[in-house]
Amino acid sequence: MANSIAGINDDIIAQAVLEGYTTAIAPLVSFATDFSSEAARRGEKVSIMRDNTAIDTPLDKTTHADYTIQDADSDAVELTLGQPKYVSWGLDDVEIASSSVLTMEKFGRRKGNKLALTILQDIWSEITNANFGAASFTGAASTFDEDDVADVAEDCDSADWDPNDRYLILTPAYIAALRKSGAIKDTSGYGFNAIMSGDIPMLHGFKVIPSNAVPANGENLVGFASDGKGIATAFRYLQPQAGHNYTRAEALVGEGGATLGLRNWYSEDSGVNKTVVESVYAFETGIGTGIKRLVSA
Repeated sequence: MANSIAGINDDIIAQAVLEGYTTAIAPLVSFATDFSSEAARRGEKVSIMRDNTAIDTPLDKTTHADYTIQDADSDAVELTLGQPKYVSWGLDDVEIASSSVLTMEKFGRRKGNKLALTILQDIWSEITNANFGAASFTGAASTFDEDDVADVAEDCDSADWDPNDRYLILTPAYIAALRKSGAIKDTSGYGFNAIMSGDIPMLHGFKVIPSNAVPANGENLVGFASDGKGIATAFRYLQPQAGHNYTRAEALVGEGGATLGLRNWYSEDSGVNKTVVESVYAFETGIGTGIKRLVSA
């Protein structure tokens, strides 16, 4: 009976981990991201298509001449799946019997959130001056407002970004600066109450996303704009080898296709039900004009 209850409780925690992970990993929607529950082995290569920024110039059609077929202006980035990152827990028979469902759900969400934030920081370590050039904005949070966002949008316009696919990811201090802006606070006339919701509405064409995972990268990074082409990423389910003795070994697939792998087993020697939830992923710099950095200094 204890082992059966342990399985039920671990399923509750695992689903909560997936929910916490999916919520925190949401800013990756701003990249060309390939989430998949397909099985894979560490070290396998995943090919992700990307659009190039250089589009061939239109040609003049000469009478009776053949059409000159231009390049598709896209290529593929090969990503090698790296070392998995994981969270884990072990619950003995006593803990299982005394833990409430609510406590386990909160525990699971915190686990998933921490895993996602760690992965985001790893991927966003690519956002450097060397990879994406000089910052589009430099300044303290106290100086940041909607006019600065307009200036970043101008840089994006100059780089011929798609006006319908723009994201602005900011650290909490810079999100707070926008929340305090009079122009943003006074959005009730447009059917949006920023003070009540705490959300920033579409701003100068950007979907504004707060994130506490933006790494400084040794360059005072506090946020960035993205058109989805700056970093290519891929995620897969890492399948165990054949002949294993796991109680469960399966993919957990959340909203948007976010994929985690679950491994569960019961140790009869210790009376502990053990679970690992892991993510195997890869990333690579994509198009150098596809990210505009914001730095504090």
